[in-house]
Amino acid sequence: MAVDKNRFKTVTNLVIDKLEGGYFNPTWHSVGDIRYGNSGETMFGIDRKAGGALNDTTAGRQFWAIIDKNKNPQVWKWNYKGGTLAPQLKDLTSDIMYPQYESLANRYLTPQAKAIVDSDNRLLFHFIYGAWNGSGWFKKFATDMNKAVASGVTDTDKLTQVAIDSRTKEGLKAGSSPNSLIAQGGNKIAGFINTLKNVATKGTEVAKEGAEIVKKNFVPTILITTALLVGIYILYKTLKQK
Repeated sequence: MAVDKNRFKTVTNLVIDKLEGGYFNPTWHSVGDIRYGNSGETMFGIDRKAGGALNDTTAGRQFWAIIDKNKNPQVWKWNYKGGTLAPQLKDLTSDIMYPQYESLANRYLTPQAKAIVDSDNRLLFHFIYGAWNGSGWFKKFATDMNKAVASGVTDTDKLTQVAIDSRTKEGLKAGSSPNSLIAQGGNKIAGFINTLKNVATKGTEVAKEGAEIVKKNFVPTILITTALLVGIYILYKTLKQK
């Protein structure tokens, strides 16, 4: 089954806020890190040069059209987050990445492993970011996760550690040295990933807020309605007697 889109959007926004940078234009900006030397124009980790088919989707075309219409070197400095356009660009980023995640997850994760991943914000975060890292890394992360699940590990706390180890303890091939960028991201993720465990999706938050409003106002509403009805009845009786 596909992961719920609201859940995906919530976790994708966390990926953007915690890991993915804002705007970068190689013509306008210089990062000073040779590991990013081949990067094209980028926003929220969506690379115009290396994004390939992701950019040639309805959401991808809308994403870059908004950027092209609004960007300028005076305002769109390095790591600019889009200002008032940020919510719309984040939504489009989620729309771009959703089919990519589902395609990779269905290809490389076993059905049992995917069901577990989709149920836990921490594991979903790891694999959504894995879709940004590329199909090769996603496959590597999935291989590690499938192996753990197949061995009987279904506790998501333990599987979260498997996810962190996948990023920090070895490279793309089993036993190889860690990749500096992937490991750097993995160490950063390790510092906050457990705070994501109970993050609610937008739909859940709205439902909770609605329930609290009803709970807080249920008794007062009944009292007000009852008083109003009694008042109408008394007025009716008074007028009738006259």
